[in-house]
Amino acid sequence: MVNDMSANFWLIQPPSNQRHVEGAEGIRHEPIICAINPEHRSGWRPLGALSVIVTPSSLTDFAWTWASDILLSQKTLDVFAQHQVTGYQVRPVRVSFRNRAKTEPPPLYELVVTGWGGTAAPQAGVRLLESCPGCMRRLYSIAEPNRLIDPKAWDGSDIFMVWPLPKYRFVSDRLANLIRGERLTGVDLIPAPEIPMTRGADLGPGGLRLWMPDDRARQIGEPLGIY
Repeated sequence: MVNDMSANFWLIQPPSNQRHVEGAEGIRHEPIICAINPEHRSGWRPLGALSVIVTPSSLTDFAWTWASDILLSQKTLDVFAQHQVTGYQVRPVRVSFRNRAKTEPPPLYELVVTGWGGTAAPQAGVRLLESCPGCMRRLYSIAEPNRLIDPKAWDGSDIFMVWPLPKYRFVSDRLANLIRGERLTGVDLIPAPEIPMTRGADLGPGGLRLWMPDDRARQIGEPLGIY
């Protein structure tokens, strides 16, 4: 049964037969290490632009890396701009073909979500299990993922995340209809209440600054203590 609370929101995910884009070797990342407990690693902050290796079969309007990064084609960006889609920024991606080719690979852009759906609705039953002041490491559990979104906490953006699930990107009904109408490829739209997550799952997202531009993460995260 669809929960009316989240019926007009959609989770975007790669189709089951989607070929993932591979990260290029030699990408440098900066580990985020706890000042109190060196065994705590709350994530890896990439240094510089994302670098990927592609094949023609992986070049869809939405492309996905194994690390759940979302890459957008120029066509997708043009559609977003034409229809004034909100809640995102993009970063250029370094793209190369796996095998030598006579043509250059098309440009791709990393999707960076800036839209905010708030913290999980009370009905989702999110609990903070562990918190470390040295590195912002947090471990949460979620009892009812299908009741995640609180529409009153949503800022109205077409693309948004809900804390503490930053790897799950949600879109408005308007954008879902646009994706369907423009027949953009490489993306499935799943009703938010059907999020594929086990009840009682544990979540360890690190700080919001790992997922949003720093100024936006600070604006949202510092008052909530999740920056």
